[in-house]
Amino acid sequence: MIAGIVKYTLKCLKCGKSYSEDHYICSCENKCDALLKTVYEQKSFTIDESYQGIWRYHQWLPIQKIDQRLVDQGSSFVTYKSIKLAKQLGLKNLLICLNAYPHCHTGSFKDLEAEVTFQRVMGTVDSGKPLVMSSDGNNAISFVHYSNVIRYPIFLFATEDARLRRIWSFSKSNPYTRLFPIEGDYFDAINLGNQFSHVEGYLSEGGFRNVARRDSVGTMMLDVTRLMGHLPDHYFQALGSGPGAIGAHEAAERLILDGRYGNKLPKIHGAQNYPYVPMYEAWKNHSRAIDERFQKESAKQLIDQTSAHVLTNRFPAYSLIGGIYDVLQATKGEMYSVTNEEIEKAQVLFEKLEGISIVPEAGVTIASLQQAISKETISPQDFILVNITGGGRKEIKRERMHIEPYKFLTKKLQINQKSLEEKIQHSKELIQESIQTYGNQVAVACSWGKDSMVLLHLARSINPDIPIFSVLTIHKPKETFEFVVKVIQQYNIKPHIFMVGDTIPEVLKKNNITVTLLPMEQYRIQVEKIKKETGNEIYYEDPDLCCKLLKVVPVRYAYTTLGLQAWFSGLRNTEGYTRKYIPEIEKISEHETKINPILTWTEEEIWKYIKNNKLLAHPWYKKKYDDGRRIRSLGCNPCTVPIFDHESERDGRWRKTLKKGGECGIHTRSSSERT
Repeated sequence: MIAGIVKYTLKCLKCGKSYSEDHYICSCENKCDALLKTVYEQKSFTIDESYQGIWRYHQWLPIQKIDQRLVDQGSSFVTYKSIKLAKQLGLKNLLICLNAYPHCHTGSFKDLEAEVTFQRVMGTVDSGKPLVMSSDGNNAISFVHYSNVIRYPIFLFATEDARLRRIWSFSKSNPYTRLFPIEGDYFDAINLGNQFSHVEGYLSEGGFRNVARRDSVGTMMLDVTRLMGHLPDHYFQALGSGPGAIGAHEAAERLILDGRYGNKLPKIHGAQNYPYVPMYEAWKNHSRAIDERFQKESAKQLIDQTSAHVLTNRFPAYSLIGGIYDVLQATKGEMYSVTNEEIEKAQVLFEKLEGISIVPEAGVTIASLQQAISKETISPQDFILVNITGGGRKEIKRERMHIEPYKFLTKKLQINQKSLEEKIQHSKELIQESIQTYGNQVAVACSWGKDSMVLLHLARSINPDIPIFSVLTIHKPKETFEFVVKVIQQYNIKPHIFMVGDTIPEVLKKNNITVTLLPMEQYRIQVEKIKKETGNEIYYEDPDLCCKLLKVVPVRYAYTTLGLQAWFSGLRNTEGYTRKYIPEIEKISEHETKINPILTWTEEEIWKYIKNNKLLAHPWYKKKYDDGRRIRSLGCNPCTVPIFDHESERDGRWRKTLKKGGECGIHTRSSSERT
């Protein structure tokens, strides 16, 4: 995973058009009824043992980097050779890939799909745009969970029945999820989600067309091949939309091209829950097309009779090129129809023999394996990989909570319906109350951007001598240092300035601006280490670490040194997705309160206030670019670029990194408790 080297491309299986890894693309631009397939530059199967779980197979995952949060909090499966169940069924080589709690945090293999999807989108230029998706249960649970872990926004469409019965979260607050329940079935949710995803600024997650989903499940085929030294003969999985089986097949194709693990594709065995069996019926009739009776509104009557409800997609990945039909054809595969009674018996059998509960769709898989034995479509000595897609949910002791629906508001209400004059008055009242509460132990944090200029003016209108502190970095542009001098001189203020560095910037020294220098040693060590390992600068390779050492730690030092109990921030909730749900007053700890007086102000209102009050503004905001872009959020020199007006305000921050549009860390955790 070296920056600048092409790792993979996406290829349409119909027209052959290829797409770059730089964009989050799920469908061919030529509107081909075909899947895009990942084509990796690395052709040999490589295992990176420095990682655990699926990340050890990152060479064949459509990602650029691996976020440490996903390493620390990632889910994984357990692959093992069954003894008790295998003996009961009379099988010699039954390999079980168990996607269950606690290894999978939500008890489903959809955790893998969510992890890799979030990592994929964060490695593209589309990072930061909310993912729009639809789900009837497992996908929703996993994506909600990892949206909280990775702090990435999703717009989720689901049936009201799923919201009440099958969708849950470990968190009471899910600030990065907007859930839209509808009356209807899973396809209705998919249809509405597809329509919404075409709105500018949003991304369709892609469903079965998303290569991250398929390649993440493909790691199960890689894992069992790693353990056995060769490909299995069979692969069993219950099918709803179908990306899992397709992903396993695509991974097997890559292993065959490697040449070391056999030359025969594993036979794919799919199963569905009777009476809703569209793919089973089509395959039995040797047809690429699914019978319309499974796709009409009347099909809901069949869907309501199933117990494995998440398998009931009216338009699965069956007919399109590269879909289930082609996979079954290529492997001489089989399909099975499983009743509710068979599912229940299979669940009981698995839990009794393997010691863990499994979800209904995994019961479908075990029941189909039993049918295959009866029909002799497998032999007792064959190597059989069974994907247990979910389990251990009865063993989850953590509290699980419903996710409340998102309530539509008009754009005006979302922004805040108060006039600018009312907001100014409210901001001043909040500042006044805070000063009365904390006295000289509350200060203004100044970043010298447009929001800080407004906050500074408001606070000084209440108390002209209010304490001010600021953290500068060695990567600030020279215009920022010059602007600091200009503001200090014109406003006659004496801010406490802190900076990790060896020397005070010349323009500050020349104008007798006092700066507290903090040790540079730790930062220098990390810079040299990252440069040696990757050839890249720290702010590109690990911007979180760069921000922590140059901004977060100095803010903690400043806060403690100044003996503060509270501080004013110029944070606004219309700036970007990371700030939408921040409260006006944040009680961070016993000794720290953060107050956000201009939280509900819009970008336009900030500029109107600056103009009306003739405030100073950083010169970078006035830069003009031929294509219409402009600087809208001010940061360090290498991490600030101009953006278009239709983009989110902070999209120009850390643009070419996984941190795009995110946070330096000051506002995401307690500054006084940072280490």
